[in-house]
Amino acid sequence: MKASEEFSDLLAKSGASLAPLGIRDIGLARSDALRAVEILRRGQLPILGGDVYLRRGDRLEVAYANWYADPKPEEERETYLHRSWDKAEAYLKSFPQSADSEVLFAIVVEKALPRRHTRPSRLRKLQKVYMK
Repeated sequence: MKASEEFSDLLAKSGASLAPLGIRDIGLARSDALRAVEILRRGQLPILGGDVYLRRGDRLEVAYANWYADPKPEEERETYLHRSWDKAEAYLKSFPQSADSEVLFAIVVEKALPRRHTRPSRLRKLQKVYMK
């Protein structure tokens, strides 16, 4: 199974829909988010960053916390890949656990983009598309 399919399966089976917040994405509990990092690492898919949410009972809330790992100018792809995975893993492990809520992480991954016929102004938006 391809890493992108394995990641999608993990989201479908273990994720919590963020639709009640008007967000078309899925949050993962810390252990599942760490599993997602390993899946994406094996599949050589970079992690652009992520957002944090809180689940208090049946309510979801925005935690107003996030991380990102943009490629640096002149950075080799391999270096960026490792930095993106390491930064995501470190953030997930170090984010404090709330006593009265469950922390959920929405991970933003890079999707393959067409190299031609993409306007530069839209390229940035396309790079931040959330995988289903």
